[in-house]
Amino acid sequence: MPAFVLLPASPSDLEAVARVQFAACATDPGFCAIFPKGGTLSSITHFVQSYEEDMDNDPSYHIMIVKEAMSGEVASFAIWHFFPPRSGDEIDRELLLDDFPLPNDANREIGCRLMRNSIRKRHELATAFIGLERPYVFLAALGTSPKYQRQGAGAKLLEWGLERADDRGLAVYVEGTPAAAHLYKANGFREIETLKLELKLAPESTEEHSNVCMIRDPQT
Repeated sequence: MPAFVLLPASPSDLEAVARVQFAACATDPGFCAIFPKGGTLSSITHFVQSYEEDMDNDPSYHIMIVKEAMSGEVASFAIWHFFPPRSGDEIDRELLLDDFPLPNDANREIGCRLMRNSIRKRHELATAFIGLERPYVFLAALGTSPKYQRQGAGAKLLEWGLERADDRGLAVYVEGTPAAAHLYKANGFREIETLKLELKLAPESTEEHSNVCMIRDPQT
């Protein structure tokens, strides 16, 4: 079992984080539909710039990484938002977002639709299960390089955020794939709804894809 070190991401880590995100999401139907060409230079550059912008301008945003201690390789990453109380007007403005920045080789129609639906569902469920204008924590992304999966790297990142949420008495919201749901359930999350992705990945396909929306109440 490798030794892991958990720490905040620095700007020099962000390209590696983007590459881990593409590797970790290689079987995620929604992610693959938005980025059908995978981790191209355009897409990697877009992700790095997006991470940098959020790190510089969003005080709620925390990108944490786990590195393999000997090599310094980024094994896993998580993006956490610790949202302060927000007014109904602020939430309404976010609900009106319809066009999202995406790299040139992404599928813009699918990407904007999936991101818009995800934001709307999060606000709907956070209001219903946590409370309007109440602070909460949002786990926006958690991914581990296939090389390091099932070795505890992702669990370290999950533990980091959940401990801080509990210290603040905050609920945590996550939307994940069905494959990831067992990890979240093992850490106190409960499923509250599914979000249909409305993907038609092939003309003849009848397969339906959904993500699982989950909440974890603060624990003492």
